[in-house]
Amino acid sequence: MLQASPATSNCQAIFGRRAHVLLGVSPFNSRFCDAYIARLVAWAHASVQDFDVLLPGVEHASWILEAVGESRPQAKARKEVARRKRAVEEALEACAPELRVAVHDFGDFADNPHYLGLRDEVDRVFATDEGFRRACLAMSRQAVSSRLRTVRGPDACVDDHQAAAAVRYVLDELPHVLDGATILGREETLMVYHRPWPLWDRIAQGEFPLKVSPRQGFLVLHDC
Repeated sequence: MLQASPATSNCQAIFGRRAHVLLGVSPFNSRFCDAYIARLVAWAHASVQDFDVLLPGVEHASWILEAVGESRPQAKARKEVARRKRAVEEALEACAPELRVAVHDFGDFADNPHYLGLRDEVDRVFATDEGFRRACLAMSRQAVSSRLRTVRGPDACVDDHQAAAAVRYVLDELPHVLDGATILGREETLMVYHRPWPLWDRIAQGEFPLKVSPRQGFLVLHDC
């Protein structure tokens, strides 16, 4: 069973209206096996009126592989993203065939004006705010670490160069957690993930010169 934990009181209010959530699915993360993806989709179908799914694109996934020095990163990323997308589609067909759920990747928003405006703002703050830059690199380090340990063993540590090589993944995802509602054309939404995003929490608390839209929230799903 999955239990929802909204990150703030505003997130709780958004969740209380049960309008929409955006399910985040990550490649190269053992949490997102086919069985968990099926549970995730079933939870969304039972818990809210509508939902979408967000995966990284092949290019984004390949940055993780390039950062740890893997060969053929594009081919491996393409295979992994396709496998995750197939698991999502099978889960949707099994429990929510009546819904027209969109399965997006980051690249789908390359022409979205609101996404591009937020992405430019993220870049500006990354270039000018040292604390924000460090926080983004810490998120990148976390994203790279699970893959690095898979290929090099449990004691492998991500170095600064590897974190910097993959940080674009974090920067490209950030607009969706700052104002995914407007990007998707929704009244409001919650990004749903299996663990907290410390960077989102710090932005929401006003630590950095970026703002989370009041129409946007974050929700962590825990096993219980």
